[in-house]
Amino acid sequence: MTTSTSPSGHLTSDLIALDKSAIVAFAARFDPQPYHLDADAAEQSIFGGLCASGWHIAALATRLVSQTLLNNGLPFVEMTSVSHLTWSRPTFVNEKIGVRITLDASLADSSIAGTYSQTLEVDVCNDDGAVVATMTATAAIAADPTVVTAP
Repeated sequence: MTTSTSPSGHLTSDLIALDKSAIVAFAARFDPQPYHLDADAAEQSIFGGLCASGWHIAALATRLVSQTLLNNGLPFVEMTSVSHLTWSRPTFVNEKIGVRITLDASLADSSIAGTYSQTLEVDVCNDDGAVVATMTATAAIAADPTVVTAP
């Protein structure tokens, strides 16, 4: 399906909190760096405190993007690519993050049957509104919204 316009605009997610146990559990499995695992080691690091793995932030951002699209009537199927991902500052224990999504005005064909591709510009922000990461992603959106249900 080729469409030239989309529901252009900006969407904002709810916030999700990062507590110490979630940060350490993710890091222990996927990114075992001292500043993600041990508060004392983290205080001595360049970050100055226990902080979440950037990959943890990216995973949570993906979750927030999918929930936000679904909550705003865009039948999200899956994230098909991330062409840009940059972390701009650490996210520390007890901070919250959310996403601000800008929908690109143009849509394209998708390789997934029954979907179209929607380009997303995503700012991942902490609860003070500071951008902690940015990404450009492509999501497959169902052409027929009745086939997708919220998680």
